[in-house]
Amino acid sequence: MTAPTAEETPRTPAPALFPDAVRLDALLGDPWRPDNPYGFAAGVARDAAGEYPIAFAGRLASADFPLLALPTAYGGALDALDGALVRIRVAARRDASVMPATLLSCSAVLTVLAAGSRTQAERVAGWVREGRTIAFALSEEETGSDVLANRCRLDATDAGYALSGRKWLVGRGASADAALVVARTAPRGPAAFTAVLLGPREMTGVWRQAAQPVTGLRGTDFADLVFEGTEVPRDAVVGTVGGGLAAAMRAQQLVRLLSTAACLATADTALRTVLRFTHGRRVGGVRVADTPYGARELGVAAAELIAADLLTLTAGRYAQLSPGTFGLCSSVVKRAATRLTAAAIARSHALLGARGVLARGPGAVVDKARRDNAVVEHIDTSPFGVLRAVAPQLPGYAAPFTTPDPSGTDLAALFAFGAPLPPLDPAALDLSARPRDLVLLGFAEHAEAIAQALTERGQRRTAGLVRDVRAVLAATFVAATAAQRDRTRGAAASPEPLDLADRACLLYPAAAAALTWWTRPERGHYGEEPGGTGWLTAVLAVLLARAEGRDPRQAAPDLPPARRALTRLATARLLFTAHPVPLSDGPGDEDHEGPAHHEETT
Repeated sequence: MTAPTAEETPRTPAPALFPDAVRLDALLGDPWRPDNPYGFAAGVARDAAGEYPIAFAGRLASADFPLLALPTAYGGALDALDGALVRIRVAARRDASVMPATLLSCSAVLTVLAAGSRTQAERVAGWVREGRTIAFALSEEETGSDVLANRCRLDATDAGYALSGRKWLVGRGASADAALVVARTAPRGPAAFTAVLLGPREMTGVWRQAAQPVTGLRGTDFADLVFEGTEVPRDAVVGTVGGGLAAAMRAQQLVRLLSTAACLATADTALRTVLRFTHGRRVGGVRVADTPYGARELGVAAAELIAADLLTLTAGRYAQLSPGTFGLCSSVVKRAATRLTAAAIARSHALLGARGVLARGPGAVVDKARRDNAVVEHIDTSPFGVLRAVAPQLPGYAAPFTTPDPSGTDLAALFAFGAPLPPLDPAALDLSARPRDLVLLGFAEHAEAIAQALTERGQRRTAGLVRDVRAVLAATFVAATAAQRDRTRGAAASPEPLDLADRACLLYPAAAAALTWWTRPERGHYGEEPGGTGWLTAVLAVLLARAEGRDPRQAAPDLPPARRALTRLATARLLFTAHPVPLSDGPGDEDHEGPAHHEETT
């Protein structure tokens, strides 16, 4: 990047909150070096060849990275989820394919920990520590996101059970050492499914079809598993007969959260790449980053990434502090993080101009990030499945937003990123749809106090945005109540409940951002001075515009602080996250193919 302006000059960062992530990134070296096997160029080359990241996965294994799929109580490295998410990001920003290559076992492991016996938990923990992979087989091609219609059967036999049917696009299906399979054991209903754990011996009776090519995360085998009376012992049942789907859905709350680390990683790479490019390219003597168009697009993308970052960090702490109320947040974070990061990547790609279509240089790096991000959006839980989970919960929040409960909810620990957390307890995860979400209830209670605090600091614009977010959230919940009532009566509901769910998923991170600022004003987020609100104003303006169906670029007057924040972080070689995480990035050439200062002519 060229020399930063005064507003872009990084301030002296505070000590990193996530030292394990700093050490991991240093171990992997400068990703801009074309000869680094763990860098961007190597990731693009593997992607083009459809190669599995063998050496990269091995390097991460040497640092116990795959143990992030296993809580520390079982000999793993999953301690604090917010810290684990940051560690995953510094690895996946180089090549998101390393996530399925190293952490794919998390779905099966967390399902066992949520519902299985201690013996089963120790068994899967041993497999993970040995470097084995445990696939998770739930989806079926014919039924898609309608898992209640799944057909794969688990039938009782004299010796135990027999599996019959086919599971679709199973991650690492062609190479996994073991698998957790959710199959039908009764004719109908959510209690009609049972989870079974197949070890290496049982897997010899499974027919593995050839891996299917995918547009992103290339090199990962997504293969179907076919069962033709596969023998399963009685002690392979995880939890209770009929409790398999519930166990899997509880575990998916954590899996959805972990997958968002890949979304943030790909967006970090795309924006970091385009920041180098737009600061090194000029149009009419002006840096592309400083043109009205470039500055605006970078500002929107920065606000989108900041919103996703704060939401994910918050969710990481939420899952450990209050797992029993985490269900809604887990769905929201998957929908919002994938949607916001995809938008930020699209804006990054557009700013590359003609270089965005080249199969080398910055265009190839951003294109890979875009395709990898799109795959993450659809694995674990599809956008349709997420919205279907969110929509029924919205009416329950109409009352809290109409008549807030002044219970004095203590939210300090939720937003104390990097602070110690209680042990992760997957068994405490709950599928209840009762209105217990800490972020929504906390925002309903404290939004006016936040607005008043901002007003006292002279930030009337930001205070007004906080009040607007609260008002639109309240209107969304009231509309969801009316839509639910109309559906119950057989009347046509307007608006569509899933559209309301989508709106709520955009406003939720706005609430989280406001609460982040309010609970920790002494910290300067994203390189701003303590109490700084520039990033918050940009985030609220962009999210509110999107939730109301307006073009977020209309928030242009509010965007410069977000763009400057990301530029400061990039200049200081810090991860695009709320608090300093130093990276090993070298200065590098902007696009690895030409001079750093080039007059743009295309």
